[in-house]
Amino acid sequence: MTVTKQKQGTWKVDVSDGFNPLTGQQKRHRKKGIRTKKEAEEYEANYRLNILRQVKVKDRISVEMLYSLVQEEDELRGNSQDTKDTQKSYYKQYVSKFFKNADMKLIGANEIKEFRDWLASQPSVKGGNLSAISVNQQMIFVHKLFEIAIVKGYRKDNPVSALRKLPEKHREMSFYTPEQFKKFLALIEINEFQYKLLYQILMFTGARMGEALALTWEVVNLDEGYIEIKNSAHYRKKKVTIGATKTVQSVRRIYIHSAFVKELKKWKHKQFELLKQFTDEPDKLQIYQTSPEILTHPQVTGFRHDKLIKRMPDDLKLIRNHDFRHSHAAFLISQGLRRGEGKDFLFFVLMKRLGHSSITTTINTYSHLFPTQQKEIASAFDDF
Repeated sequence: MTVTKQKQGTWKVDVSDGFNPLTGQQKRHRKKGIRTKKEAEEYEANYRLNILRQVKVKDRISVEMLYSLVQEEDELRGNSQDTKDTQKSYYKQYVSKFFKNADMKLIGANEIKEFRDWLASQPSVKGGNLSAISVNQQMIFVHKLFEIAIVKGYRKDNPVSALRKLPEKHREMSFYTPEQFKKFLALIEINEFQYKLLYQILMFTGARMGEALALTWEVVNLDEGYIEIKNSAHYRKKKVTIGATKTVQSVRRIYIHSAFVKELKKWKHKQFELLKQFTDEPDKLQIYQTSPEILTHPQVTGFRHDKLIKRMPDDLKLIRNHDFRHSHAAFLISQGLRRGEGKDFLFFVLMKRLGHSSITTTINTYSHLFPTQQKEIASAFDDF
């Protein structure tokens, strides 16, 4: 018997793992002191599935098991905390509820479509039902669950692949021109310098917010004029953690213009004088610090809601923090077009500077910023 009861009333699991090819001795895994028979049987089943990868026809593959495997894979790959938190939210709010009693070995395209239809009927915190964008994002996560099942040998196919994503409403990209950005900076008061510097970093580098908030002087080379993006700041449970960037490709070096380098040098000296009594390692200061406390994402959000919204003039709207990244890209594209640089070259430069994982992402995001592209395509038929 694999599961047996011990004299003291607890249960023991004794699982065979085949034979050692060198000694010929049987390999075994034993676990003692399990409280109940049910817990012992569950332990045996999980060990066979997750460690030995032994799947029987009668074995049920739960969604909980697949999610635990995805979590392990995320840790191995060093995926960002933002990615893991988003997936956890999808799992707890929707996926675990719908597939609570499901055998994930038997789920087909029809059941996946039922799940997608169910998602589309769920209420959104913003009012109405979940958007097509939100549904599609969660379907990507479910696709990931089945991909791990294939890798582990539990399935041979991914039922999510049989469905096309829902059509999404086109959203106009918001961004500031250089003139609008200067007008925006003028709204920030002198005693709010940390916010001014943050938005300059977002505009001049195209960094993501988490990447920007993780910057210390250790990764800012003012002699050579560049900033190295190596980490991303994540705020969770009222605590800041510094972790990996969104993807491996997000680790990059971004060169900055000379005027901004001079401004940073001036501020670095001033900051060191301001905070030297609080630290023996000034290079480890967050570059925005004006006090011993670092600047966090909630503080930036509060500043936007409490100050910036109220100060916006009628001829300027407040764009999202992420839209400063788009503003950076739009400016580089406009400059490149003026210099006559080709689209392929511009897309490659943007991909590297923005830290995209593939050039496809860059093209899909910014191709509409080339105003003459459609005219060029149409005029090509003149020589047909």
